[in-house]
Amino acid sequence: MALRFDKNKNEKKRINVKVIATGVVAITLIGIVGISIGKFSSGSPVNLGVASDAITSVGKGINDGFSFIKNGFKDISNFKENSKKVKNLEAENEKLKKNMIALNAKLDKTESLEELKKTLNFVEEKYKATSISTSVVSKNDGNWYESFVIGAGKNSGVKKESIVMNGSGLVGVVYEVSNNYSKAISLLDSKASVSFKLAKDANAKGTITQNTTLDNKDSYNSKGYLQGYMFDSSYNVIQGDIITTSGLGFFPEGIPIGEVEKVVDDKDKSLKYVVVKPYVDFKNIDDVVVIEPRNIG
Repeated sequence: MALRFDKNKNEKKRINVKVIATGVVAITLIGIVGISIGKFSSGSPVNLGVASDAITSVGKGINDGFSFIKNGFKDISNFKENSKKVKNLEAENEKLKKNMIALNAKLDKTESLEELKKTLNFVEEKYKATSISTSVVSKNDGNWYESFVIGAGKNSGVKKESIVMNGSGLVGVVYEVSNNYSKAISLLDSKASVSFKLAKDANAKGTITQNTTLDNKDSYNSKGYLQGYMFDSSYNVIQGDIITTSGLGFFPEGIPIGEVEKVVDDKDKSLKYVVVKPYVDFKNIDDVVVIEPRNIG
């Protein structure tokens, strides 16, 4: 800071020297012109006019010089003022950006809470009291959420085989619990299995499992579709049918799973396979609700 101050001080000294030098030159020129006038005044009026013109020219030059210096200082002053305005505008713009980010985060949180509220509409009242809201903190490699970790564990009341849902429907199930975190698998994982029923016919049941022998199963997997089969090949299931959890096993009844995308009737095996487009977006899972597993003891 001291070096900068000394530099500014030297700059001011140089400017003052220039101004003084300009003044001295101007006075000298005026003196010379005055002497010349004295000499020319004894001559003809023509010479007097020439001298007068000379004075006018010199005076104009001096005025122009001082105007240049004055305008220079004015330009510096304007530059500093404009620079200050620009800095103020940049600071205001940065403040507005931060406010916008905070507002968007608040809106996202509000939307997330609304989605989680929808989740509780899927289950009976007895599950709502012990439900736990949490977030996904990590996932497996790849595009799809096949396995993931949630930010709640034993200390929050999460148990092994607890059910994981979001505002769209059934996500998966917890398989390992620590004090503050839990590991879960989604319905896309090959180890996952859930019994379902058709919304239009509660007696028409089946199982969702990725371990089928369907042709083109890799194609279905790449789209994030679920696969499964009906318990009885005589069940009337068609494209567009809605499926939910059946209430068998540790999954409570009535949690939405998805819609039937395709039906494959394998007469050789006497099986009717279903390909299901899930309601949950398994590429994007953030906030979830965890409920206790159904008591099957």
